Amino acid sequence: MTYFQDSCPVPSDYFGTLWALAGIRDGIVVEHGAPGTMAYNAVNFRMFGPMEARGRFFTSGLDEDDVIMGREDKLIAAVKEADRLYGPRLISLVATGVTSVIGLDLQGIAKELEGDVSAEILVFNGGGFRGDYRAGKEEVCLRAAERFVKEPATKDKTSVNILGVSADDFNHASDIAELKRLLNLQGLTVNTVFPLDTDVEFIGKMSRASLNLVPYDTGLETARLLERRFGTPWLHGLPFGLKGTADWFERLADILGCGLERSAIAGEMKAYGQIVRDLLSRQQPDNAGVAISAANEYTVGLADFIQNECGMPVRIAALKKTPSAEDACQSLKALGVETIMIEPAHDELMEEITAHNIKIFFGNSYELNAALDVPIKIHAAFPAFDRQLFYDGTPFVGFKGNSYLVQLLANKLSEHPEVLRV
Repeated sequence: MTYFQDSCPVPSDYFGTLWALAGIRDGIVVEHGAPGTMAYNAVNFRMFGPMEARGRFFTSGLDEDDVIMGREDKLIAAVKEADRLYGPRLISLVATGVTSVIGLDLQGIAKELEGDVSAEILVFNGGGFRGDYRAGKEEVCLRAAERFVKEPATKDKTSVNILGVSADDFNHASDIAELKRLLNLQGLTVNTVFPLDTDVEFIGKMSRASLNLVPYDTGLETARLLERRFGTPWLHGLPFGLKGTADWFERLADILGCGLERSAIAGEMKAYGQIVRDLLSRQQPDNAGVAISAANEYTVGLADFIQNECGMPVRIAALKKTPSAEDACQSLKALGVETIMIEPAHDELMEEITAHNIKIFFGNSYELNAALDVPIKIHAAFPAFDRQLFYDGTPFVGFKGNSYLVQLLANKLSEHPEVLRV
């Protein structure tokens, strides 16, 4: 098993399920488990800054005796009460580890509740035994899309969905705000950000969109489903830096078969591009070796930006073991990254960072805190429990992200002039 650090295992599918369901505004989660489990989850959400789950979270309140008997009557009563009090469009029954171990039939309970509640019911049986948090997120996206997306009366040529983003994705408030701004430059609007900020009605309307943006590979299966059912094309990945964002616009226009708003893009590049030459070129951090450990799309995008636009060598890239890993690995090889690791153990990653004498490290909170000899540490991945990321004006992606990252790097290099003398 891969660990964030020696004492912290990667979260299971159970957590990913809850993080994905948290963004559905008119949804309620009823989990069949002990009250302490749900109380822990309330604290757990603080990792994502001050964000609170948009859906409501409840527990059936199992105790020790109930575990022996299963007590499906408690769950049924909890669902009926939540439906009566809050009138949600969706109630999700979520298994805990206890539910899965005792083998309670949540699907059967959901069928029994049909007709007794007004809400739609989805069941998530993983309980922490079906993989890591990414599996839970993927299941929520796919199941909700299968259930709620309807045939469109018409297609909207200006409508775009953003798929696969959820509460735990790093810097999502700023990155999504920048993606929306970039789309507006091309005359496009966002129908919904699924499942981060959505509701059942807008999930149902996802088929109207002319394009699905897929920032992270947790949305790929949903994008493929919508392509099969409604013919909606999709674009995977994130735009980093000036060239990366300009290339992203080219792919966007090519998929949509529309003209590119070149004057708007030229204005953006002028407004947010000069700063690279003015700040980083003066400091000439050519030998400041960089390591990146983040979501695959972040790792590839940052590596391209840092190496080709900032002039610093990326020596280590650590990828996640996901369906996009092989493509990401090929992209990093093409960039000339020296060491590419796929979901390395914590100690293995730290050994490589020491061996390569890394001076700048993009990673998560656990990794950065463990890299004691690295002078410049920049949060770029989940979990970032010692950073607040609720403000929407500090994107890593897009044209504004170009300026923000250059400012961040320039300030870090100023704080650590020894890095420039490697």
